[in-house]
Amino acid sequence: AYRLLVFFDPVFVCPVVVPITTLDPDPYELLRPIQAVVQGVDTGFIATFFDANINASGDTQTEAVMNLRSLLVDLFEELIALGAKALGPVPTQQLSILRSFIQKR
Repeated sequence: AYRLLVFFDPVFVCPVVVPITTLDPDPYELLRPIQAVVQGVDTGFIATFFDANINASGDTQTEAVMNLRSLLVDLFEELIALGAKALGPVPTQQLSILRSFIQKR
């Protein structure tokens, strides 16, 4: 009889909530922390801001969160630059959510 031993790496199995508390050195500040959920995937990690349905990946948990932080600022700037009239329903909702978390200094 054979026994199959399966080992689970807790880093990949259990999602971790990581608060993003600053956007330094960008010219924006957070009105409240953004809760990023970091999950392991086959190729690394994905950090997700579920409220706005935005995610970014990275080779490490830290890299995934830093990439998400950068993406949040880039997306915020891009959506504002496009203007509300040019946005569809999903980007409009994302911008509304981001505005409740991010403001210019």
